[in-house]
Amino acid sequence: MPLGVGSLVSLSINICEPLPAMVAGGDERTFVLQTAGRLPSKVGDRAVIGWSIGGELHELRTRVVQPYNLASELTVSRHGIITRTGDRRGVARFVLVAGGSLLLDGDREILGFTHDLSIHGVGLLLEGETPTLGTRGGLEVRDALGVLLPRASVRVVHTSETRQEGVARVGLAFDDPDRVAGATGRLLSLLS
Repeated sequence: MPLGVGSLVSLSINICEPLPAMVAGGDERTFVLQTAGRLPSKVGDRAVIGWSIGGELHELRTRVVQPYNLASELTVSRHGIITRTGDRRGVARFVLVAGGSLLLDGDREILGFTHDLSIHGVGLLLEGETPTLGTRGGLEVRDALGVLLPRASVRVVHTSETRQEGVARVGLAFDDPDRVAGATGRLLSLLS
């Protein structure tokens, strides 16, 4: 499985509302997931882990093998049924309001604000110029305390107008999930 330490995933236990989670460790049989909050769980509960690779969504349907410890880490089995959902719209989105810097063509920077985050990508509000569909660039997300998400490769997969004149909503898909995994514990704590 392509998930390494630091990979951003969504986690649902017993069909509860998903939480953002980060792969914190594991071995050949298990994943250790760190979450911003705690879902009620016990050994044997159903768990669904979702992630995106190159814009394609995947889910692992598995079981909890160790409930939360003091560090808000939950252990699930690596073994289970993996499915490709393919439906971006069905992915859980988490509110994230922070500054976003989209670097295009190596030196052209467009500043905006994020409005949501998912395992697939980030929603960005941009004033002025709207990049065209398929445009590739680098996205960095920061707040007043510093970088939340280091510059990551993204591509524009959606654009739409907002009610505010001159402001566009731009959907950015992560191009390199391993690089995006740099999403830190601080990013998870921001979402709690």
